Amino acid sequence: MIQEMYELFRLREPVPYIILAIFAVGWVIVFERFIALQITYRLNFAKFNLTLRRMLAAGDLDRARQYCAASGSSGLPVITAKAIEAYETENFRVRMVVSEETLSFMPRIRRRISQLPNLAAVAVLLGALAAVNGIWQSFQMVDGLELGLKSFAFSRGLSHALTPIALGLGASVFLMIPYGVLDAMASRLEGEIEHSLTVILNLLAPEMQPVFAQPVAVSQPAAGEMGKEKVAEAEEAPGVNGGYKDVASAERSDPVPDEEEII
Repeated sequence: MIQEMYELFRLREPVPYIILAIFAVGWVIVFERFIALQITYRLNFAKFNLTLRRMLAAGDLDRARQYCAASGSSGLPVITAKAIEAYETENFRVRMVVSEETLSFMPRIRRRISQLPNLAAVAVLLGALAAVNGIWQSFQMVDGLELGLKSFAFSRGLSHALTPIALGLGASVFLMIPYGVLDAMASRLEGEIEHSLTVILNLLAPEMQPVFAQPVAVSQPAAGEMGKEKVAEAEEAPGVNGGYKDVASAERSDPVPDEEEII
């Protein structure tokens, strides 16, 4: 099969060169993302969290800012430095600053990683398209030949036609393997950053406890006057003693006859 692939490149057919270009672009993305995830954005998160916790608990904001600047020029240290600046100027904006910077940074972690499956699929589809074209040419080539020559020519044409799809499948395999590795690395990095940001928010902007209004104390004379007013309102309210219901019930009840009227 390797010899057949070499023959495709030697014949200067366009599809193998396109698949090779796609494979090269994919591996450029792999190397670039690997360097970004392992060198640019990576740091010792446990040490960073512990050191920053001690500095912020002690109130040493200048040293915390300097430590963030020395830890890195992108990613978590930059977000932490901006959160400290917001805490010094307007501490109620810490959560807003952290949310904005996090939403701006997080998509950079997976940038161009999602293109690897697309490149792998395009390589396979191009190989399949070239294979279909080769099989069609094989049918046209054997048309009108004798039976013995027809089987020999068709087998040769078919093996030649299946080579591009084999090349596309090979390129797809070697693109999907690093994609899985990079995806796992990105997921782990996102989890570490989210944990560190939670630690920073708990130190700089803890949740505020709800404050309920205290009941207003009422003086004794005022309470007495309020009680009298409530009693008066209760007496005047309908449905209470002497209200509309009692009057209506009295009007509906028949008067008791005297003894003279009974006689």
